[in-house]
Amino acid sequence: MKAAPIPDNEAQRLASLQDMLLLSTPDEELFDRVTRTTKRVFDAPIVLVSLIDAQRQWFKSCIGLNVRETVRDISFCGHAVAEEQMLVIPDTKADARFADNPLVTGAPNIRFYAGRPVKNLAGYAVGTLCVIDQKPRAFDQAERELLDDLASWVESGFRERELSETQRSILTELQVARHESLTDPMLSIWNRRAAMELLTRECGHAMLHGHPLSLLVVDVDHFKRVNDTYGHPVGDAVLVEIARVLRVNSRPVDAVGRYGGEEFLVVLPDTTTLQATGIAERLRGAVESLEIATPEANIRCTISVGLASCEASKNLCTPTDLIMRADAALLAAKRLGRNRVIFDGQPV
Repeated sequence: MKAAPIPDNEAQRLASLQDMLLLSTPDEELFDRVTRTTKRVFDAPIVLVSLIDAQRQWFKSCIGLNVRETVRDISFCGHAVAEEQMLVIPDTKADARFADNPLVTGAPNIRFYAGRPVKNLAGYAVGTLCVIDQKPRAFDQAERELLDDLASWVESGFRERELSETQRSILTELQVARHESLTDPMLSIWNRRAAMELLTRECGHAMLHGHPLSLLVVDVDHFKRVNDTYGHPVGDAVLVEIARVLRVNSRPVDAVGRYGGEEFLVVLPDTTTLQATGIAERLRGAVESLEIATPEANIRCTISVGLASCEASKNLCTPTDLIMRADAALLAAKRLGRNRVIFDGQPV
């Protein structure tokens, strides 16, 4: 096996990658849309947007694998990044560089690879958009051009990607090594600690500038019944899908975090009560219409949502107050039969 080579500009490339503030961050629909489209175009079981860090390749978006990173030495994408050109391997077992690679001889049993390096705004190849299959396949010129176009979409995403001001400030202040401690490893959204920090900062921002702020506390209805009936692995799969739906149906400036167990927080900056009710109903409806396919059964779930808002000109905006009011509203939603949105005790 030939280990992934190190580019000549590695120090500058890594510094540029760190500056992008993408490593170990939550999933983003911007990049997930690219991988979903790429999977449909090429009818491939595995599609990745990879980022090549110093010792690992980490997947910003991932379809078909149950891991989010591998060591860099054995990565195929590391070769593509070093060469800074599209790498196509029709049959890995016929290629001396990869025939005995652990990713070929064992899971995920890669037999075909096509990866196009993606560059950031500074011009450094920081990762790839890659297509992987578990059987050999040809890859003609038309397919190469398609992959090139799709990879350009990723590069546009790098340029256009925009977190809310508060989320960006957290990422800027913290070292990348700490990002992992702020995301939920299973759900790929903010964890409780990060969500509370975001809420605290947004409260301060709202009070300072006189802007509105809203908070949703979301609970998956009868989730214990899912775990008891189908087991915890199925319950985990359900939570992963619900977290994805909450993230996809929220705005880019909103922060979705895991509050605990099957509960989520959704922080809505610069959002009035009226605007927040529309967002909450959109999330509720999206989950209600979701059918989650698992090995045990196709499962449908609903959510109950407690909503609280504050306007600096009318009342003090503190995390404790918002959470207390949103929790009370959530409790009311459960008492009224679940699968509904309640604002401070009043049906929406």
